[in-house]
Amino acid sequence: MEHRASRPARERAIRSRLCQLIQGDGVIHGSLVQMARVCGNAGCRCQRGAKHVSWYLAVSAHGNKRMIYIPSPWERRVREWVQRYQDIRGRLEALSECHWQQIRQRQR
Repeated sequence: MEHRASRPARERAIRSRLCQLIQGDGVIHGSLVQMARVCGNAGCRCQRGAKHVSWYLAVSAHGNKRMIYIPSPWERRVREWVQRYQDIRGRLEALSECHWQQIRQRQR
């Protein structure tokens, strides 16, 4: 196993940030979706056009789509978790590209 210091600076930076992100508050795969709906109450404002707005976390896994309601106090937290997941995924792609470059250089 090679020592960390022998890795290229870009790879070390990516790995370092990945560790920080993974150790953060939370990570979740999905997308926040805002939905506007009409309820069943006859005298409600939504019957006149002012629909009820709420947030849902949507995810597609194994060909199945599912959604879960996100209460207002949780919206910011879940949004951060989704963003952290996307950031991790992007950095994993960058790390993969570093390794592709290493393989290409060894083949020459």
